[in-house]
Amino acid sequence: MSGETERAEVVRAARELAYDDYLSALLAPRAHQADLLTLAALFGELARIPLHVSDATLGEIRLQWWRDAFAAKAASGHPVADAALALEPRLPAPLSELMAPVIEAHAAELYAEPFPTQDAFDAYATAPVATSFALRAAILGRPHMASDPIAATAAATLGHVRTCARLPFLFAKGRYPIPAYRLDASSGTDAVDEPALRRAMTGLIADAATAWTALRPQLQRISPDLRRVVLPTALAGPYLRAIQKDGRDVLRDIADPSPLERSARLWLAARIGRF
Repeated sequence: MSGETERAEVVRAARELAYDDYLSALLAPRAHQADLLTLAALFGELARIPLHVSDATLGEIRLQWWRDAFAAKAASGHPVADAALALEPRLPAPLSELMAPVIEAHAAELYAEPFPTQDAFDAYATAPVATSFALRAAILGRPHMASDPIAATAAATLGHVRTCARLPFLFAKGRYPIPAYRLDASSGTDAVDEPALRRAMTGLIADAATAWTALRPQLQRISPDLRRVVLPTALAGPYLRAIQKDGRDVLRDIADPSPLERSARLWLAARIGRF
């Protein structure tokens, strides 16, 4: 596979598997776009695994392949994995270390059991976005901004919003990666019924909306550099509106803002800081 073909495959994966981050990458300075598209493709490849396997063992095998690819630090023939490894010299730590929380978060989505505590759920919901922001900051030449308090809050907020949008896919597979206490169950899934699940989702959505309402005014005042790092957070609002739309079944219906709305919201945030 030629270098041009490999690059095209990375861009395709970013566009098809992580459209929001794909759009965010296209709004970055031109010098950083290709690297950010690689990150989008990488996170998209990992995120799709729990949604496309019906058996936990198959999912674990696929996730282990990525662990092994990061640890090997050698060309695998997979265009996204190879492009991601090429970024490693500019990242704050090896990919095997940086991506471990992301892989663990997606591994948790392979099983039916809810999380035992709220803290465990929060870590699961936040890890992919927090890691993404840390890698974005490094690629953009502002690694210190990953530890900015607003960046951390933005990662947690967007992570919880994205989780609320993702959960119906997992519920359809009989998986419940939400805090057990919200299901009135201390462990396992025996006590999970639809009314309990609906109450749990309603509570998670309300929490995410409250967090977004508190965060949004803070985002209006951040520097252009920090804005580039947390740019995908601009889509928290459109997703919440789609999630909370009248008549939507929170357990079954997919929240999917239009591509035009997503593009417009990201453009406004990138260009004039309007989140």
